[in-house]
Amino acid sequence: MSEQMPDQLPATDWSSRSLRLNCVGAGLVGKTLCHLMARHIQLNQVINQSQSSAQQAVDFIGAGRPFGIGSKPLTHLEPADIWMITCPDDLIASVGNKIIQSGRLQPGNIIFHCSGAISSKIFQIPKLADISVASVHPIHSFSDPRSSLESFSGTPCAIEGDPKATKVLDDLFQSIGADLFPINSESKSLYHASTVMACNYLVSLLELSKMMLSQAGVDHKNHSNPLKGLIEQTLGNYLTGDAQTALTGPISRGDVNTIASHLTALENAPSNWQKVYCSLGNIAADISSKQSLASPQSLQAITKLLNQKDADRKYD
Repeated sequence: MSEQMPDQLPATDWSSRSLRLNCVGAGLVGKTLCHLMARHIQLNQVINQSQSSAQQAVDFIGAGRPFGIGSKPLTHLEPADIWMITCPDDLIASVGNKIIQSGRLQPGNIIFHCSGAISSKIFQIPKLADISVASVHPIHSFSDPRSSLESFSGTPCAIEGDPKATKVLDDLFQSIGADLFPINSESKSLYHASTVMACNYLVSLLELSKMMLSQAGVDHKNHSNPLKGLIEQTLGNYLTGDAQTALTGPISRGDVNTIASHLTALENAPSNWQKVYCSLGNIAADISSKQSLASPQSLQAITKLLNQKDADRKYD
């Protein structure tokens, strides 16, 4: 039996257009988007490697027909107007182009993927095929699809590709509450690196701060994280202001001796800790120079310390 999920937005006239969607690779991202889109477009097939995995996705979505691509020939794929590829990044090219080469796509069809790092140019469309390509990347964490159904509305989505495809997909994604913005195809890798820094590497940085805390002898395993309030305040200040209003601490004040003591302490820690500290410290020094709180001489001395430690590591 299909699971009942909360509805996000009232149905639009997409259903009257009878546009059909096939989803290839309905994992966390695919089944979330399919569930949200199912009231705005006709969902045909949900295509996964195995029939059982496809059935599980259909049960979550509440619409569509499961298709196990690993056990059935591609000639059994049903026609669709839009083909959404939501498999892992490393499989997009092979899976997407296999679908294209199967001959199941028809003139006027759209094929797109949801990767942040890869452009739509990865699809190899035969000349004169009249098939449009695009990519739409939601800046959203899909770790919990149920939660994503509630929180997706308002999600920024980067979109690029052929004009026809981007126009149709812009309308479709807006119908589920997305906030789309265009991006240059050639800039996708750098764009995606920025999202990884803000999400994945932020987790790494916070975990590193806890590791330093433990190295300093602070027991936080049986207590709440002592850094929690500081983290929340800093993120809040940044999100409601900017880097110049959010940055505090020794580099903001120009405390050269404090930075020197940090670097000395980090000499007894794993070498990559000091490397991260120095790299981020240089960025903090650039921000601090715009605050006008620390003197240019202090910031110059701090930058010299950070860069000297970086140079020392290269020649160890």
